[in-house]
Amino acid sequence: MTGTWKGLANQPAFHTSTMFLLTDGRVMVQEEATPHWHALTPDASGSYVNGTWSTLADMSIWRRYYASGTTKDGRVIVIGGEQSGGGGDTNRGEIYDPVADAWTPIPPPPGWVEVGDASCCLLPEGKLLVGAIHNTSCAIYDPATNTWSTAANMAMKSNEETWVLLPDETILTVECFPRFRAQKYVISSNVWKDEGLPPVELVDPDMSEIGPAMLTYDGRVVCFGAANSKGHGKTALYTLPATPGGTGTWVAGPDIPKVGEKPIVCNDCPASLMPNGKVLFAAAPYVLGDWGKPIYIFEFDPVMNTITQAPTPPNNAHQVYWSRFILLPTGEVMFGPSTNDLQVYLPDGAPREAWRPTITDVTSHCAGGITDYYLVRGTQLNGFSQANVYGDDCNASTNYPVARLRSVATGQIRFCRTHDFSTMAVATGALPESVRFDARGLPDGEYDLCVIANGISSHCVRFCHGSSCCPCGQDCGHRGPCGCHGHEAGCDCGKAASDPRVEELTKELQRLRNDLQRLVKLVPVKEPVRQPKERKRASRGGDKAPRTRTGRRR
Repeated sequence: MTGTWKGLANQPAFHTSTMFLLTDGRVMVQEEATPHWHALTPDASGSYVNGTWSTLADMSIWRRYYASGTTKDGRVIVIGGEQSGGGGDTNRGEIYDPVADAWTPIPPPPGWVEVGDASCCLLPEGKLLVGAIHNTSCAIYDPATNTWSTAANMAMKSNEETWVLLPDETILTVECFPRFRAQKYVISSNVWKDEGLPPVELVDPDMSEIGPAMLTYDGRVVCFGAANSKGHGKTALYTLPATPGGTGTWVAGPDIPKVGEKPIVCNDCPASLMPNGKVLFAAAPYVLGDWGKPIYIFEFDPVMNTITQAPTPPNNAHQVYWSRFILLPTGEVMFGPSTNDLQVYLPDGAPREAWRPTITDVTSHCAGGITDYYLVRGTQLNGFSQANVYGDDCNASTNYPVARLRSVATGQIRFCRTHDFSTMAVATGALPESVRFDARGLPDGEYDLCVIANGISSHCVRFCHGSSCCPCGQDCGHRGPCGCHGHEAGCDCGKAASDPRVEELTKELQRLRNDLQRLVKLVPVKEPVRQPKERKRASRGGDKAPRTRTGRRR
């Protein structure tokens, strides 16, 4: 089975481009070929389909196709731009603060006169690794200190590559220029090493383009090819070695199915890892020396090792490189081909229990007599994968926790801004992780808290916030003696919370422990039911920056 498409009830009044998931649950959307940004906010039921739009602060310049990432403190970095108001392949960068709604310039890597559409990856410690487009250099940006350091050189320039963060804290890529071999960056030793030759042709040798790649829930990486190899687009599967310094293994994956007897390939296009474990990806008919259209959508099933064509969205009549995905906290995938029509894909199925984040405890932090944030501890808070991947032009990964709260009294859904992630690593298993979420402005009351990573929610836990139920600095105690988990049949924590014996016990605990730092104890509750990229990107008109280019960089 496959999913279904649904258009936004409130479509944007502008042509969209790159999209990021902010840690407060909003989707940050660039207005194509401008410095303007907008935010899509879900409605009170948590629906993005019925969400509303607002305006965000402008960047200092317009830019298109650039390195980017979401930091551990919830800010968004952008640097470079294959096309921009600062010139072609600009080295200018800036960082967006969603609290201040403001952009601040950041310096370029020392000695780099161009950054352009550099390949990049957020490291587990929260720094941004960036590769040079014309040579083998790499640099690391530290958003905490606003400084750059030099990283190890690659064997081949990284232009056009897709970089994938792996669970062993290495980064995998496939070269887009001859030799066309795979390389891996071992973060702990600051070394790039050879990972062999993929067993099938993945890179279009004329375009020097490749498709997205994705770490899946079984721990393998699937790479989608841009080449027309013997009449088909190809895929390859990579298995990690036993140690980070070891060499992984490759096998051929399934061919991308033809559509209307035409070979279908992935050159410059997105993919998302859905909560059901399948990979949703965009593709288009192969065209010699160009990017194909229309856009088709497929699902890769790593369990069955099959690729199935998904329903075609109604906004698909464009070249494939215009495509952008963003994986939403609801588990849906929003798709835009750089027009004013956004469609949301509702996948079938559900996640496995082992893929969920878990919450072990939540501790309040008091400042000036009020709770300003909560510290959440648990496991798998970042999810198993970067989960939302494009490649060199756009890095909008979603491997960080989002906090969703449901008011017990009203049922209203709200997202609280998360920040200070303990790590940006993926698939961390039983290792403890932590994240903070803001509580300023949160109305007093009881809430069911869920932590979401890559569209998969933890089981919700109930806590009490504010002086109406527990003054700052006191122990709120359990809000009901549920002996079962909230997702189990017959468990009604809301009913249990009204038990007068529990209320009396809670009051006694408050009297005995009012000198302790407030610790909110948890009870699980039932969850509520490219101008062409050098030859690419033809203009769509309007008063925006022109979409023309003088030839493809090689």
